[in-house]
Amino acid sequence: MTTVLSRSPLFHPAGPRRPEGLVGPTTYLLELTGCRYPWADHLYRTMRDFYWKPDDVNLVADHAQFTQLAPVEQETFLHTLGFLIYLDSIQIQNPAWLAQYIAAPEVGACLVTQAFFETIHAQSYDHLLSSIVDSGTRESVYRLWRDHPILASRNHELVAPYEAFHQDPTLERFATLCFADVLLEGVYFWSGFAVFLTLATRQQMTGTAQLIRQIRRDEQQHLALYIQLIRTLRDEHPDLFSPTLSAAWHDLARAAAEHEIAWMQAITGGQFPGLPVDRITAYVKWVTNLRLKAVGLEPLFLWIDQNPMPWLDRMGEMNTGKADFFEQAVVNYQDDLDFSDI
Repeated sequence: MTTVLSRSPLFHPAGPRRPEGLVGPTTYLLELTGCRYPWADHLYRTMRDFYWKPDDVNLVADHAQFTQLAPVEQETFLHTLGFLIYLDSIQIQNPAWLAQYIAAPEVGACLVTQAFFETIHAQSYDHLLSSIVDSGTRESVYRLWRDHPILASRNHELVAPYEAFHQDPTLERFATLCFADVLLEGVYFWSGFAVFLTLATRQQMTGTAQLIRQIRRDEQQHLALYIQLIRTLRDEHPDLFSPTLSAAWHDLARAAAEHEIAWMQAITGGQFPGLPVDRITAYVKWVTNLRLKAVGLEPLFLWIDQNPMPWLDRMGEMNTGKADFFEQAVVNYQDDLDFSDI
């Protein structure tokens, strides 16, 4: 039987104080103490504590360094930004929209907090482009998402699960939308980050890398959010996770990996120093395997069992002294969370 979801009403005094599950009626009153999902309270506070401002990152040196990059590096840099701008723009709107179908206010708080941080990310790209390139180049990058034939085609496919849920908000499509977000946050972004972090290994565009490190840290929290949503749905609606749904998700993951590999090959031409085609291909497949395993599915690329570019994780660390949502102890929470596999 298909379960159709309804948007949360703004005023619902007749609802129960605590929701019976992730979706369903409640008063929708935010009450973090004693909430149904302690993991969401913990994640919300972690996300909140990571507040930062793009304007604080000095990009003067990056402006000079950009002109010294090889043409393929400049083109890859700008094309990667064009795609990331589109991804973050989607995620400004999607989480708050998704929150309208969530019964637990603490989970909704995580989603709207994510939307706020995605706005910071979008501002970061604007700050970056305005600082290092002329206005004409900046305008061309902001048009890439629909002007570049490969990017326009893949963006159309990327948004399909979102549009499907919008047209028919069933529980199954809700779950699939969460998985699409896992791929967006945990596959598409990750290979994009690799471009900027690779430059930073040569002490190039280090201000850009600082922005990317902060964005990457935020996206780790967003990735954790959607993975935990899927794990919660699996606990509360086990019948939903049929072999048919698993096969559909495997198809989505395979397409995501193939599209990302094709995009990276197209923009680098196999000529970007430090990111040869075989290595970035293996890296995309490795992170795709990680995301599948995190939501309880078998990996697709069984021959890749270790990170082919482990230095990316080291370059991506913030070194702030703060533990993130994956590292903090969770023994005080009844959920017994473990995100070490994400």
